[in-house]
Amino acid sequence: MLYRKSLPLAVALACAAMASTAFAQQQDTPADAAGNAAGNAVTTLPAVNVTATLDATTEKSDSYAAHAVTVGTKTPQSLRETPFSVSVVTRQRLDDQNLTTIEDALKQTTGVTIQRFDGAGNFNTIQSRGFNIGSIQLDGIPISQDGNYATGFDTAIYDRVELLRGPAGLLQGAGEPGGTVNLARKRAQAQLGGSANLQYGSWDAQRAEIDVTGALNESGTVRGRIVGLTDKRDSFVDIVKSDKELFYGTLEVDLTSRTTLSLGATKQKINAVLDQGLPTHADGRLIDFSRATFAGTDSNDQDTESSDMFAELEHRLDNGGLLKVTARQVDREMEYYGGRSSTPVGGTNFIDLQTSHYKRETRNRNLDAYVTTPFELGGRQHQLLLGASYSTEEAMSVYGSGGPTSLNIFNPDYGTPLPAVPLGPYNSETKQTQKGLYGQVQLKPMDDWTFLLGGRFSKYETEARNPITGVPGKGSDPGTKFQPLVAAIYALDKNSSLYASYAETFVGQSAQDKNQNILSPRTGSQIELGINSEWMNKRINTHLAIFQIIDKDRAITDPSEPTASIAGGKVRSQGFEAEISGQVRSGRAGKSPQVMPTRI
Repeated sequence: MLYRKSLPLAVALACAAMASTAFAQQQDTPADAAGNAAGNAVTTLPAVNVTATLDATTEKSDSYAAHAVTVGTKTPQSLRETPFSVSVVTRQRLDDQNLTTIEDALKQTTGVTIQRFDGAGNFNTIQSRGFNIGSIQLDGIPISQDGNYATGFDTAIYDRVELLRGPAGLLQGAGEPGGTVNLARKRAQAQLGGSANLQYGSWDAQRAEIDVTGALNESGTVRGRIVGLTDKRDSFVDIVKSDKELFYGTLEVDLTSRTTLSLGATKQKINAVLDQGLPTHADGRLIDFSRATFAGTDSNDQDTESSDMFAELEHRLDNGGLLKVTARQVDREMEYYGGRSSTPVGGTNFIDLQTSHYKRETRNRNLDAYVTTPFELGGRQHQLLLGASYSTEEAMSVYGSGGPTSLNIFNPDYGTPLPAVPLGPYNSETKQTQKGLYGQVQLKPMDDWTFLLGGRFSKYETEARNPITGVPGKGSDPGTKFQPLVAAIYALDKNSSLYASYAETFVGQSAQDKNQNILSPRTGSQIELGINSEWMNKRINTHLAIFQIIDKDRAITDPSEPTASIAGGKVRSQGFEAEISGQVRSGRAGKSPQVMPTRI
């Protein structure tokens, strides 16, 4: 737990007051019959209240254990107060293990599988509890994620990576039931600081990174931060490479003592080589290739460009509550061209390369506003969250392919020319719109019990059209979904809490029925039981949970029309998870052992 800067002064004043009182009572003065010092009146000093603010920031914590999380909660909550399965990759761990991509960070996280679609590592899907994670949150604001985009920006701009396993529909609306990932950015600091790093590694890996933050005026009410990097690396596979450039800048302005405006932008470009694996024998047997073998040519190219712009306004209420409004726009472009294996290896050692050319653009726009406030009921203090959100996602794409090109896979000529595949204008366009109202109340009717009651009303709509002809396609019928969340937490002692939770979510589908109508969204629900613990003054976190997810109304083949689909599929996922992470001994990282999160 991190404290406000006023805390050390408050503690010092309290200690000084107590020491002065004790010293005065120990003077050798005669006492009267009432036991008071003769000639002296009893003086009662005013109470000194010491308060602390929970902060989820991990930068400079020197630990692999998070003190608080924001994923699934909006405001920081200790892990013991969180009725979910949550893992956090702290800034210290990102640095120590040199985890520079979101995929690398999540590979080290309990219950997560990364499915990789290219040799450069830029096309991936994230899976948790048997389901794809369909959205990534940027400071709590969700954007879509799929295998055709780099999952997120370089980890150099993040304070931490938070993973919530299970439905997160209350705060993000539509989403896969397996979970969500929240990427919490680095914030501008008033104290001048910074770092510069240079790296050189195998296969000509080169990386240069700079990070500078500090106050921009004498009072510290205006603060800035910039992060820039270049990362270039080849591979043990011939031709394959990935070159990345990134710039991040943010500005924070204290409009008043309680109101802060944050502005920022990120730009990232990646130029890589399209590599989609090696062929097999016709019967599926793997071939003992040299690990340097590449099934493509030196014309293969893969480019992604991402930008993020945001504005946040925070107002801290007199009663300790918070009002926050966020606007965010994320633009992503992706284009690849190249040959990839389309046939198995035959007796001639030659394979066919299919030439593909694909281009896509996506724009996510989000507006989110919420207020949290404490309130008293029955002589106890409780917490209320109310919010509203509006989001759109517009995507356009076009695809083309060319004839086969032969390549000797055992003696490849990477200079083999590929056919030109020119692309025309975008011929597919979709727009998804989602509106939501959400709320949650945290009740503490007894010292050891906490109950969470929440829900979200979401209106979700999908539209499709051909941007060349302007002819609209079939869209989904707009409808309202209610996504409940209920949970109970019981404090066993000062270290551990038991919890039980139930949550729901839904996922939009693209499959069509025999009338060419898009199917209604899938629905998912989860029941989870677990125990969260904090040990050794919160230097060690442990977690154990069992869960069951039911996902239904999935698209399956229509028995009466094999080319169409109906909503009728059902999937069950169940299991257990355990994790331990943190710091065995107090002290700075590098001088004291850290516990690596153990995956079960």
